[in-house]
Amino acid sequence: MKIVIANWKMNPLKFSDAEKLINNYQIFKNVKVWITPPNIFLLSLKNKFKKIIFGAQNIHFEEKGAYTGEISAKMIKNIGARFVIINHSERRKMGENLEMANKKIISALEINLITVVCLGEEKRIKNLSQLKNEWSKQLNLLFKEVNLIKNKNRIIIAYEPTWAISTYGQGSVPREIVYYFINFLREKNIQSKIIYGGSVFKENIENYLDLPLDGFLIGSQSLIPKNFNRICSLITSSKKQSF
Repeated sequence: MKIVIANWKMNPLKFSDAEKLINNYQIFKNVKVWITPPNIFLLSLKNKFKKIIFGAQNIHFEEKGAYTGEISAKMIKNIGARFVIINHSERRKMGENLEMANKKIISALEINLITVVCLGEEKRIKNLSQLKNEWSKQLNLLFKEVNLIKNKNRIIIAYEPTWAISTYGQGSVPREIVYYFINFLREKNIQSKIIYGGSVFKENIENYLDLPLDGFLIGSQSLIPKNFNRICSLITSSKKQSF
């Protein structure tokens, strides 16, 4: 069963439009859709669509306190969130760093939230040795003092190179690089699920369907039900082959 995470980002503007989005999603076998709506819709959507797994797009690493505008892991869990996205490239562009992301991961894991941890190089790196060095650096900082084996079922790693985000296919990551990333993690004995999220849309999803991925992180295309349904349909109908 593939996991497809619909990251709505700061959309839509009204709860009725959020309901409409979900009602226009089709159900496919072999695909489990998880959704991260804006936090203001999370509780109401969870109460209405009880069979869907909902999560949050971000958390603060402290449980409570004088952090104006922030929401903690315990708060989102208390209203029904099952998972949280951490270290998304758009958060990094806003000034967050890997040390902050590490604190968020620890905070989420402490209360048994599933963490979808985004990881990927900021700029395109063509040299494989340099690329692996960058991945290693990020892994070490993100999972400092985190037992990856113990938490393997509560961590999902999303390969999401910043340079490939919002490129609508013009800067899609070559499938061999995604394959190298998967092998890189497995060689380090990281047993968590691995998903891909570098500007996935219906025109390029087939590039990655024969790779040993556990799913996909979908951004803008999850706001267009026709396109999102097509992506899920292609995932369902694909027959995995060896690379």
